[in-house]
Amino acid sequence: MERLLRVSAELLEDVGVDGFNTNLLAQRAGVGVRAIYRYFPNKWAILVAMAERASVLERSWIGDLRRQSGSDWRAGVDRAIDGYYEAARRHRGYAALRAASLASPELRAIDQRVSQELQDDLATGLRELGVSLDDRRLEIVCLAIIETANRLLDIALQSEPAAADLLVAELKRILVGLLQQYVQA
Repeated sequence: MERLLRVSAELLEDVGVDGFNTNLLAQRAGVGVRAIYRYFPNKWAILVAMAERASVLERSWIGDLRRQSGSDWRAGVDRAIDGYYEAARRHRGYAALRAASLASPELRAIDQRVSQELQDDLATGLRELGVSLDDRRLEIVCLAIIETANRLLDIALQSEPAAADLLVAELKRILVGLLQQYVQA
């Protein structure tokens, strides 16, 4: 199963979600299609398994949004964005999997769950930094941060390196600009 998921990531990167299928996966992995169906009933089940694994990795790439250190919160923004972007770029098939999340309710649900977890962690971190917004406003600020970061990083992952670097730099400026209105440090 580990090998199937590794080959799936490579295949997804090479052919995209529309070209990805179990027959091609079986051929690339050097196994019969039945071996794949022993673990996964269809291509979407494979993509869901890949997304679940990626969701765990994403959290480690970003780091702990709940523990930003006082006046160093700006460096924390940089670390979170850089950690995610650099790891996502190196992870085979990740950008294609993110793009596929637009086409599948199951993948979209995983993405929404992870985004909510990140929003909750960010809200905790902002409270620890002394942000004193009411709960609803803080929820909206965290939603804006996470969704803006997700979208711009998705675009960066699909862009050529020079444009991607500029997008990542602009994202950091956007987030710091928004947060400095609320963080007193």
